Amino acid sequence: MASTHQEKYLDRFPGFQGDPRRPLNEEFARLASFKQWRIGSKVYKREHTKFLRAELDLHLGVIEQCRKLEDWQVLCQELRVSPIPASITQCKKALHKVHVNIIDLIDSRRQGTQVKIFATTQKLVSYTRATGNIFPKTKAKENVLLKVLLRRVF
Repeated sequence: MASTHQEKYLDRFPGFQGDPRRPLNEEFARLASFKQWRIGSKVYKREHTKFLRAELDLHLGVIEQCRKLEDWQVLCQELRVSPIPASITQCKKALHKVHVNIIDLIDSRRQGTQVKIFATTQKLVSYTRATGNIFPKTKAKENVLLKVLLRRVF
């Protein structure tokens, strides 16, 4: 039986072998190719969102579990906020000043690497547009940790 949200998601596709070391977009592209989903189709978009949500739950915790100070402090530490704030409100204020791509954040957790922090919102936006590493805004807004990292891209 599958032990993670992502494994449960991928269990829906017998014959597809997921690779947690691959970047998210590359891994989903492999799945879409395997299933022959046409890029931009309704099924492609729907499954992409489900795939990202499963990864989000796996690497940042299910939404209901993201309400503790420790969760916020872990994110602050990961995003190199210093000193680590002592309250959730202070964490949110500090994280509003951090510019990070959410897909890259999840990828960094998948791969055990340090996530890239951008100096400005504009640099983050330019990078995000160029790479297409865009996490669905509605799904990010559902996660209290990610909501604070959202930036206007379009």
